[in-house]
Amino acid sequence: MAKSLAKKLSNNLDDALDDVMHELKLASESLEEGAEDQFSKASAALTKAAHALAGEVRDRSAKVTKTVTAEAKEHPVAAATALAVAAAALVGLVVAARRSKPD
Repeated sequence: MAKSLAKKLSNNLDDALDDVMHELKLASESLEEGAEDQFSKASAALTKAAHALAGEVRDRSAKVTKTVTAEAKEHPVAAATALAVAAAALVGLVVAARRSKPD
């Protein structure tokens, strides 16, 4: 589920960025009086894409949070084990980062 969600969000972001790039390309090709209008359209497209992405992420993260909470309540031992493994992995990353840091 996480891979498909990430892929869908990535595709949506790619589509939005393609729209913005198209508008910026048009603006750069015609550096006349109309260029300001093209840059305004590109800016509006980017803003619209950012709002759409934020809304989609908010909705999906709420859905994922509910699912994870329900799973954790149904399987408390598995949830505790997963949390312990995640914490151990984070500690391992911190230790490895400190060891590789030059003095």
